[in-house]
Parts: sequence; structure tokens; C-alpha cells
Amino acid sequence: MLLQSLLPYSLLLVAALASPRLTRRQDGPVDPGTAADCTWYDTALDKTYTCEWFERNWGLTHEQFVSYNPSVKDDCSGIKVGNSYCVEVNHGQPRPTTTTTTSTSTPKPSPTQTGLIDTCTTFYLAVAGDTCDKIVAKYGTFTTAEFISWNPAVGADCSGLWAKTYYCVGIPGTPTTKPTTTTTPTGGPSPTQTGIISTCNSFYMAVAGDTCDKIVAKYGTFTLDHFLSWNPAVGSDCSALWAKTYYCVGVPGTPSTKTTTTTTTTTTPTGPSPTQTGIISTCNRYHKAVSGDTCAGIVKQYGTFTLDQFLSWNSAVGADCSGLWLGYYYCIGVPGTPTQPPTTTTPAGCTSAPTPTQPGAVCACKKWHKVVSGNTCDSIQKQYGITAADFNQWNPQVGTSCSTLWLGYYVCVGV
Repeated sequence: MLLQSLLPYSLLLVAALASPRLTRRQDGPVDPGTAADCTWYDTALDKTYTCEWFERNWGLTHEQFVSYNPSVKDDCSGIKVGNSYCVEVNHGQPRPTTTTTTSTSTPKPSPTQTGLIDTCTTFYLAVAGDTCDKIVAKYGTFTTAEFISWNPAVGADCSGLWAKTYYCVGIPGTPTTKPTTTTTPTGGPSPTQTGIISTCNSFYMAVAGDTCDKIVAKYGTFTLDHFLSWNPAVGSDCSALWAKTYYCVGVPGTPSTKTTTTTTTTTTPTGPSPTQTGIISTCNRYHKAVSGDTCAGIVKQYGTFTLDQFLSWNSAVGADCSGLWLGYYYCIGVPGTPTQPPTTTTPAGCTSAPTPTQPGAVCACKKWHKVVSGNTCDSIQKQYGITAADFNQWNPQVGTSCSTLWLGYYVCVGV
């Protein structure tokens, strides 16, 4: 009878002993290289958690602890407060001695993004300012397409790359070192980035402040597309251009000097530098863009040309003026462009008009508004409750696009 009553408890005890031991998950980040067969972790809560502390409390030899956690190093200098460290492998049992070729998966560090490839063997902690192209160029052992496929959460445009997050930079078969740069027939200089065109015969060492556009403008013998194709590691947005590094600026067939424009009858004065491509060839007056400049602001500053004229003379700035670059020169005059704004202060016969008034304002105007900083035609119309049609009729030279609304001048807002 007693035997029958004890039998269920015996079976429960046997089942408990036979069940596999649960692995304790780490509380903090785990350093790359931690033993893949680790089954128990302990976390370094403060600086008192030294190698000696872990070894004493877990009954480990120094050799065992370092072999489980290679990042701590023999001198124990690699322990980081907050990280978790392996204190048991193989559930406390001796490791198998068979020499099987097991594919040991590297423990993921933390934090990572979702979707990270399972077979990742090498990780990189992104820092502020990193881009996918920069990381690819840093390692030089994989392509941008591979990086995105291993880390799909960053997105095809890499807009989802987060600082202080680990990303996969290697899987089985990925080279561990950058390929050595093969010297070109002309004997290329060093250092260069990977992927530089093998037929390059002219090089340039980038300096601080350089951009791809600046280098293209400096030489004037090749296009931006040429430069990017010769130096693919800089990335399509040129974010991986490194100072003190050589880049290809010529291949067989590239002109050695800038192409000079031959004038037919009269010689056009040489413009200042730098300028953007596509600037009108007959330009005879320039403005250097400074901080805060806009296309409309430059038009208002000079008052001798319209916004449409400015955009046609400087086509590279784009219709929305998004390509206006600080420190570059832009055309603000061609033959026939006035050098001073019109001097008309009061329309003929309008003795009661304030000065200065916008040229072309109607004589019958009875109400005026002085243009101040920040004004637009739309804001003035709303302020006085008038229509755009009325405002344009009373101030025709302002233009329907409001491109010649002059700061400090009076415009008509009522008749």
C-alpha cells in the first residue's frame, strides 16, 4: 500500500531529472564572441564584478571564464558594467570532445533591429553620422545590397539606420579583411577606397570640406556621374567621401584641361569661382550666396531682374531653388540688365503718394502699405482683405508670381 502511494512521486522526480535544464537568458548585452553553447549568464552590476568575482562565485578557473568570454581578455580589462557574461556551458556537463564541424552561431549583441539575418557572424555598433554606404566603405568586404539584405529593417534607402544599434556586417564566407588595392598601370597613390576604376590614370587627394560636386567643378573635365562611377565607394549621395584619401579624376580619354568656351565676336569676362553648371554664358554680373539667401531674396535685394530671369540664368538651382549652394556665385545680370533698381518714387500726377512707391502703382491709389521683412503678396492681400486680381491690377510690376515685391517700398492696397 505504501509503495503504491509513493509511486506517483517517484515518477515525478524521475521526470524532473530527465527534463532538460532551462537556459537563463542574459539580462544585459552579450559581447560578440561569447561561447555559443553558453547555458547560464550572470550580469556585471557594478565595478566590483571582476573576473575574480565571477570565478569565485561560480567555481570557474580563470582559463574557463576567459574561454567562455573572450572579450574580457586575460587581464580582465574587457568587463563592462551592465553586460552579461557566460558562467556555464553545456548545462554544466563536459563539452563534447568529438571534432565535428559544427556551425556555431554567434550570439546576437543587443540591441538589434528586427529581421536581422540568423547566420550573422560579425556585428557592428552604428554611431551618430553613420550611413549604409559609410559602413560598407569602412569594411570593404561586402556590398550595400548585401548589407541591406542582412539588415532589412534599415530600408532600401537606409533611412531606418539607428545609432547605438548593432548591425550585421558578416556571414559565413564574408572576407574578414578588405581586399588589397591593386595598383593601376600608372601606379596609383595610397590610400584609396575599394572599387576604384582600374584604368584610372589621374588622382586627387580629397581635403576637409570637399564634396563630389566641388571636385567635379574644380577639374571641369568630367561629370558627377563619371566621378561616382570611377569611385563607387563614395556612395550615390557622396556621403562616404573621405579626407586625405585619393580619388580617380581621370581615365584614358578624359581631357587634361577644362574645355574653354571660344567666343565668336566679343570675349565674355571670366566669371568668379565656384559656380554651378549651366550658368548663362553671357553673364556679366555675379552674386555670392551667403547664409540665409533664397532666390526670391536675391531678386528683391537687387531689384533689377525677375525671379524667372534669375532661374533661367542659373538653371542648376532648380525651379524650387533647392539647389542654391552657400559660397557659390550666381548670375544676376546679362547685357541689358539695369545695374540699379528703377528710381521712380512717386507715379506721375500722384502727389499724395508716399515715397518710395513700387514702380507702376496706380495713380488713383488712396491707401498704401510699406513692405516689411517677411511680407508676401498673399500676406498683404489677407491683411487688407483684397483680392489677388485687385492687388496685381494696382501694382502691375510686382508680377503675378510676386517676384518683384521690394522691401521698404510702398504698394497700393486700396483705391
